[in-house]
Amino acid sequence: MNEQQQRLIEDLVGEFQGEIRADPLALAMYSTDASLYEIRPLAVAFPRSVEDVRLLAVYSAEKHLELVPRGAGTGLAGAAIGAGIIVDFSRHMTAIESIDAETVHVQPGVVCDNLNRELKKQGRYFAPDPSNSAVTTIGGMVGVDAAGSHAARVGSTRDHVMSAEMILAGGDTFEVTTLLRSSLQRTGTGLDSLSRAEIDLPEPSAGKDRNRERLSRLVKILSDNAALIERHQPPMIRNCSGYMLRGVLQESHLRLERLITGSEGTLGLLTSLVLHTSPLPEHRGVALILFDSMDAALDAAEQAAPYDPTAC
Repeated sequence: MNEQQQRLIEDLVGEFQGEIRADPLALAMYSTDASLYEIRPLAVAFPRSVEDVRLLAVYSAEKHLELVPRGAGTGLAGAAIGAGIIVDFSRHMTAIESIDAETVHVQPGVVCDNLNRELKKQGRYFAPDPSNSAVTTIGGMVGVDAAGSHAARVGSTRDHVMSAEMILAGGDTFEVTTLLRSSLQRTGTGLDSLSRAEIDLPEPSAGKDRNRERLSRLVKILSDNAALIERHQPPMIRNCSGYMLRGVLQESHLRLERLITGSEGTLGLLTSLVLHTSPLPEHRGVALILFDSMDAALDAAEQAAPYDPTAC
């Protein structure tokens, strides 16, 4: 353990309720994910609460360290590794906080299959189904906008996130939800009239002022570049090339949850999420069709599309 790592642990150990590790074994384990890349981190943190995440955000901003949120580490592009502090949500922040008629409130470390086992008792499920759903976390799915074989019918994770809470660099709390655009235009804040729920920011007024400024700047960027976004981001079920800006600023609403989904933790650290759930299908059927070439299979898929298949 070098001097910087020792100082980091000493600075945080009194207030941080989770664990922080900088031993060779932990650093080796978290220097890789499911990709081909390898980057040795400075330390690995396992937060237990929102306050732990806030503490990391404040400390990293003061010390100019990067924070890298991590779920199961199943990504193939190296998004869960970095040279700063890896923040592993999968150890402690795994609570399913509430299940309502059509939504569920979860922490980011909940495993997708575990969530669906609980939802099944209510006759519902969280629809996106990536191939690694037995281990992948909800936070990770939101980070990469995970989809799956049923994306043709249910879309990707972006289509099922209702709202979220995240901690920004420096420690400010930011509520991610759908805002009425009329209130943004009228007040420049977007915090006075919301389409789904009122925002109650627990931070000091300075944090609220900063969030008002962030919203104002975001609306201006999206509005000024609307034609560019329309031209270069075609409507697709899933697009992982940069931030997905299409559909964030709509005629009547600002859809912040669509901006956050797919941002791979670069805009903030998610601490809780409200997800839309769907009723379990009453019937399921499958057909196995054999082809002698890839071209024939692709042609058949195109011909089958008008019949509205749920998966391929």
